[in-house]
Amino acid sequence: MGPAELVGPLQISPAWYVAATFVLLIVLGNYFAPLFRLAAGATGATGPRIPIPVRSTYLSRIAAVESELSAETADVRDSARELAKIVREFAHDAWGVKAEHLTYRDAAVSGLDDLAACLLGLYEAEFAETEPVGLDAQIAEARKLVARWS
Repeated sequence: MGPAELVGPLQISPAWYVAATFVLLIVLGNYFAPLFRLAAGATGATGPRIPIPVRSTYLSRIAAVESELSAETADVRDSARELAKIVREFAHDAWGVKAEHLTYRDAAVSGLDDLAACLLGLYEAEFAETEPVGLDAQIAEARKLVARWS
């Protein structure tokens, strides 16, 4: 038996070096992936995207309130209440905010400034001492809220 026959059972081959280098490159690539994306010009998401069906559903509900109001089949105060309900439900569906009884102050404290501004305008129409003239500005604000966050 000569030295050529005394080869160990697990001889180190160049394939093991290639495999270890490949695994190391994958690990380093995953570790530095955020830097690669930043260098490539990718920007972070500005916030959660609201699905298009959610947006279109709420825009159509706002349009229904507007058409009832223009046809004079609904009272301005009742329309303001319905619009506030729609805006709160939108906040729930879009952001997951428990907004069924959310006031405009609660929304402002929570950092939902757009929702708070919309609810404030609706409060002014709903709880005015005299009969409010119309809801054109409030409807536009509700549409702007839904369109902005989608």
